[in-house]
Amino acid sequence: MNILATSIYPYICFLLFFALPFDDYFRALPNLLLIALAVLFPFVIKRSELKNWHKSPALWVLLFLLFVIGQTWFLGRWEQDFVVLKKILLAAGLALLLVPVRESRTLHHGIIYSSIAAIIYSMVRLVMLLNDGLEVSFLASASIIEALLMDRIYLGLLAVLSVIVSYRHLHKTYHPNNGYYLANIILQLCFVLFIVSRIAIVVLLVCFVLSLFYRQKRGPQLLFFGGILGLVLSLAFVLNNDLRNQFFYNNNPEHQEGLLANTTALEPRMVIWDCAWRLTDDPAVIWQGIGYTQTNVQMLACYSEHITNKIKREWFLTRKYNVHNQFLSLYLGSGMVAFVLFALSILAIFWRHKNALFPMALGVTMVVFLLAENVFHRQIGAYYMGLLWALLLFMPAPQKDHDV
Repeated sequence: MNILATSIYPYICFLLFFALPFDDYFRALPNLLLIALAVLFPFVIKRSELKNWHKSPALWVLLFLLFVIGQTWFLGRWEQDFVVLKKILLAAGLALLLVPVRESRTLHHGIIYSSIAAIIYSMVRLVMLLNDGLEVSFLASASIIEALLMDRIYLGLLAVLSVIVSYRHLHKTYHPNNGYYLANIILQLCFVLFIVSRIAIVVLLVCFVLSLFYRQKRGPQLLFFGGILGLVLSLAFVLNNDLRNQFFYNNNPEHQEGLLANTTALEPRMVIWDCAWRLTDDPAVIWQGIGYTQTNVQMLACYSEHITNKIKREWFLTRKYNVHNQFLSLYLGSGMVAFVLFALSILAIFWRHKNALFPMALGVTMVVFLLAENVFHRQIGAYYMGLLWALLLFMPAPQKDHDV
């Protein structure tokens, strides 16, 4: 049984992450695959893989989980906040189940192939819409955005993970697979620019700069990747009017104040974060939080009270935007202690893996997306958070090596 379980376990993980972007179409499949992993887990896990967990960042995550669960139960919020708690537990459970395959090429290829499949599916849908006479505009056309396989922020996250994993498997010397990994990196970069995923673009740029500090010979790398990045960016800005509008100006004649003013006025997160910050004035927040469900209720009340533009107000109330910042959400929902424990787990990750590029790039990706999204409010977000936890919490601390 152990041999059979060990043989099929990585392929179940592959199928899980390959199918994950198609969650809206195969809702039950990820859950069934998760159950299969849970059944096989005792047969594939080795005691040595969890031997020193208490010396890893996993300890801080465990303390965070115990505190949030205990606090929610003690304050009588279990029933109303369970919808969020079960996603936090899902992420933690998946991280544990992925420990046996966290460094498996099969799991990594599941990420790469799922991102390629998501691109192909989205592009086919876009072509079908274009044939119906719709104009491509990712800023103004809700129909085009809905043509994407999943929310743009998660498509961006998946693309970034695919780039990082592909870079991880590039060989320093000639290898026949290098061309495939490099082609995937270029494909993902082009797609991120095409869908104007600003958060993903920022993460990729930060990771590129970060990579320069982990290479002894930076000149050729800077010239090569800088040339590719410059060429792709130039073509994107020439061919994609939405990207120019998104970064430099707005074509509405009433909004020509410049980048900062337009971003503040037009970026939904600026309004969302303003309301979330107002909620921190509640004295109950700092010690016990106000609960995740109550946070959403008060966010809607804030939109109703403070957004003066009627159309914009109705849009925010219809969309029921949450806090869109996982750190702020944890602070509002569970108070300062939960926030500190979660933040300490991330600081421990960076400290443990400071000598290796791959985990550092994953850590940067996690932090930036946590700053822009409540991953514990979406099932797909919980799955990807579980993946990041698995790759970062239980990975052995590397020795100092600028080429890792």
